[in-house]
Amino acid sequence: MVDRALVFDYDGVLAEIGKDIPLPWVQGVLRELKRKYRLLIASTRSTSFLVEQVPSADAYIGVNGLEVLAGGYLVYPLRALDERRSRDVEELYERLREPCLRVELKKSLLGRALGLGVGWRRCPSKPADVVAVEEESEKRGLFVFKYQRPFIEVYVAETSKAVGLRVARALLGVSEVYFFGDSESDIEVFGEVEHPVFVRNEYNRHLSPPGVVEVWQQDLPAFLKRLL
Repeated sequence: MVDRALVFDYDGVLAEIGKDIPLPWVQGVLRELKRKYRLLIASTRSTSFLVEQVPSADAYIGVNGLEVLAGGYLVYPLRALDERRSRDVEELYERLREPCLRVELKKSLLGRALGLGVGWRRCPSKPADVVAVEEESEKRGLFVFKYQRPFIEVYVAETSKAVGLRVARALLGVSEVYFFGDSESDIEVFGEVEHPVFVRNEYNRHLSPPGVVEVWQQDLPAFLKRLL
């Protein structure tokens, strides 16, 4: 049984920030790596999106760890199944109408709303409806994750990729992990894996996580081929 895994964030690692499709090299390199490693995707994106974009993976940690698809199991924390919180997320999603916004409604594989991703990079400033949704989310007891860039995420419950990865590792029997991440939501994971790799890109110059190997996104294919 293969007990080593390569775990990839999606945006900023396998895809350019702001683009949905993976980079041209991704599918071919992952097929080669699959001969020696388990492949996992750990992202704040919806699990269904990750399955569609990277179908070769062995497991998926979606919605920032709120949904784990691994080893024939679909796993959620109990608070993620709260119907009221799911309705709150859908209601707040409807309030985000500024045309300059990039908004993702993060739904589970079972069709329930688990979170929102809201980006305003294209806006001249932080829109008032984003401020209002952020404040209302906190008032309703939803979990708000703030980045050091024009982006926030709202979840039905407190969550992290690190927690999701712990679940996936237990289900798959993985003992050694290389983790490739690029953002604030990856920092906790770096401290929990055997081989943390920080993927540098033009949007994360403000980050300098300790104790990591650093590689630029454009150099990642060559780096991965050295692991074969």
